[in-house]
Amino acid sequence: MYKLAVLDIDGTLLDSKGCITKKTLQTIRAVEKQGGIVTICTGRNIRKSLPVVKKSGIQVPFACIDGTLLFDPIKRTAVHDLPLSREEIHFILDAAVNEDAFVEVNNGQIYYKFAKKEPLYQYDIFNKRTFLGRIKSYHGGVRYVKKFDIMRTIPDPVYQIVIAAEPEITKKIKDTIIKFDNGQLEIRDNLWEKYLFISRKGATKSMAMERLCNYFQVPMEKTIAIGDEQNDIDMLEKAGMGIAMGNASENVKAVADYITLSNDADGVADALQKFFLR
Repeated sequence: MYKLAVLDIDGTLLDSKGCITKKTLQTIRAVEKQGGIVTICTGRNIRKSLPVVKKSGIQVPFACIDGTLLFDPIKRTAVHDLPLSREEIHFILDAAVNEDAFVEVNNGQIYYKFAKKEPLYQYDIFNKRTFLGRIKSYHGGVRYVKKFDIMRTIPDPVYQIVIAAEPEITKKIKDTIIKFDNGQLEIRDNLWEKYLFISRKGATKSMAMERLCNYFQVPMEKTIAIGDEQNDIDMLEKAGMGIAMGNASENVKAVADYITLSNDADGVADALQKFFLR
């Protein structure tokens, strides 16, 4: 019998309208009542994750920023985190801006974004550069920084830096950072084309699975993980049972032990019922 279920948020726990269905909520409560543990592992930061965690009724620590941070939603404190050093932050930012790339810095609460040239904001795909779009972004925890020096003074902790440009430029930036790095950084270029995701070594969803298992004292073979996107693959491979959503990309389905229904057909509820409540 499985003891711990770890869920991605977007495209998994949330349906295409951004909601958690009544059936999914009822199933999570049923799993908890039976003694199982349900939590989250998401690419979102703390600020973006907490409203979903609250709606889900989950009250135990969850992982965010692709496993960089374990956060307790009740105590509102980090259980475990992997921040970047100030030296690393400065070097990464300089390497990116010297090549005219778009840069985003994530400190867990705010997304700070900078680009030397307006066309580079095409890589800021989740935010609209209209007046109303900027207001919405601001309330969602986005800050557009006009001067690069301000990016260098963003207060600690900084958990993740995202760099975006054309592939030949991101490759050059990656090579520059690798020469500087002494094995302490996680540099991923396989999540989205044209993007680099940089964080502390060990800041992955699979490593977050290990930390969650240690925290809850659950063996890995007693876990299931459910996801739909590229950044979920290592988590699905790590778990005792890796489950892909019906709406998942084909490369995610290829590594899964089981494919559930889509996020618009209560796929999470289907999987939890099958592996926890049968």
